[in-house]
Amino acid sequence: MRLLLLVLATLAACGCGRHQHAARMQRPKLPPMMQQQVVNAVNAGDGNIRVRRLRERLAAEPRNVTARLELATEYGAMGYPELELEHCRIAVERFPDSSIAVERLAKSLRRAGSPQQAAEVIAGLVAQQATPTLEALAWAGILLDEATRFREGEAMHRRALAFDGRRDYLHNNLGYNLLLQERYPEAAEAFRRALELNGASLTARNNLGRTLVQMGPATPSADAIAQFQRAADLAIAHNNAATALYERGDLAGARKELETALEYRRDLPQILENLRLVAADDGQPIEMPRPRPGWLQKVGHGIKVAFGTPDVRQKTGTAEAAR
Repeated sequence: MRLLLLVLATLAACGCGRHQHAARMQRPKLPPMMQQQVVNAVNAGDGNIRVRRLRERLAAEPRNVTARLELATEYGAMGYPELELEHCRIAVERFPDSSIAVERLAKSLRRAGSPQQAAEVIAGLVAQQATPTLEALAWAGILLDEATRFREGEAMHRRALAFDGRRDYLHNNLGYNLLLQERYPEAAEAFRRALELNGASLTARNNLGRTLVQMGPATPSADAIAQFQRAADLAIAHNNAATALYERGDLAGARKELETALEYRRDLPQILENLRLVAADDGQPIEMPRPRPGWLQKVGHGIKVAFGTPDVRQKTGTAEAAR
């Protein structure tokens, strides 16, 4: 099981970070015959004016690849990925020279949970084209990475950067590939380059923090925590450091970072859930740390020390004497 990586504590949606998701309603499973009737009805366009019009358009213009892909998109939006994939396949079979159709098929295969097939489709497209598009190269790298073909993916990422090295997301993609290969210094360099081009990239910022934890000493460096913190707050920064330590197999370090995260914030259930996962692995009980005082509490305490009651001054004096 993996710990939950938080990006901006789910306060904002960005990049590849994890977000809180509300419970999603699922369609009830129907008996096989009834399910087939439903699929046939959808395939015929019953109950959906846009689907019916797109099918009529295809009947009148059978060579219209745009209409075919629009129909696939409509089925995907309706919650029928198998029909989306079917029409993407038909588009590629009938229009093998259409890079748009091939890219859509690759993305549909990826959503269907077939990364190996998706990688084959997009890599085949790139191999066939004399000058593949930047998007094709970038997607080829991503899909090859997801298929754990990292060396091939690295080659695609570098070709994309040779095409246009001014795009921060391409440097981030290369960095992530190198991170997966455990080539941490090179990965950190790629993420830093992405941040030079776009300092607001939370994805590259979190990836850099994760890389620094993976390549650093047992305790996360101040630079790693700083990178996470610039993408979120201190609680999430320590949570994200914990996820990197957990991936490294350092359960004690992950627990320590999660306990620190809880000192700053207790209103994020993901942090406590991460601590439960660590406790299940290391067999140690969960002890909730004492919350750290906020700045208003610190200011109030300072005022009490200077102008407050004798008992406050006495406690302060005792602490001074004990040093």
